[in-house]
Amino acid sequence: MAFRRTTTIVVASLLSAVPLAACGDSEAPSSAASPAATAASTAAPAAASVAWAEGVCTASTGLRESVRQLSASVPTDPSSSSTTLDQFRAEVGTRMTAVQQSAASVQTAVAALPAGADPEIVAAQQQLQTASQRVQQSADQSRAAADKVTAAQTRAETATALVSLTTALAGTAKDLGVYLDALRASVDSGRGAVRAAFGAAPACAAVGPSASASS
Repeated sequence: MAFRRTTTIVVASLLSAVPLAACGDSEAPSSAASPAATAASTAAPAAASVAWAEGVCTASTGLRESVRQLSASVPTDPSSSSTTLDQFRAEVGTRMTAVQQSAASVQTAVAALPAGADPEIVAAQQQLQTASQRVQQSADQSRAAADKVTAAQTRAETATALVSLTTALAGTAKDLGVYLDALRASVDSGRGAVRAAFGAAPACAAVGPSASASS
């Protein structure tokens, strides 16, 4: 069915530690921290940054999969009967909700960087935050287009609504690609703190190398 093929092709083609405080004894100034306490306080933000990177990569993988599943969920022939059309509309609504929720999860995960993180990681987070906001905005636009599909009452209305949805999904897929490229750049970053955080996060192995790293 042309509806399914158009949506599938467009989407698929565009995707490919708490700081420790030292207590001084009665002979040492109370304001002086021991070397061990200083090391512990700097290690805690590093561990928290790894946990942050893990959350970001996990949420990002979920978003990528939800976009793919939106395309794969379209029935083989939604115009064959009114029942099939109803199933098609319901499935579009369900899968679109998953995409929108996944996009919100990514934005939440990116924003959750704990205080005290290395400045290099903060800079990477800001870049990811900008890109994830674009994805969220695109997902909201796709949601509006999907709502028109689910509200359609006839084949003609469904066809018209699908044109808008296909265009909106193409924008979502494009913005998702930009975001994933930024994430891959962080995973492959030459900045030590950034690379260490993402490299120590198991979920980030599924992100894959950036184009520059694989060339």
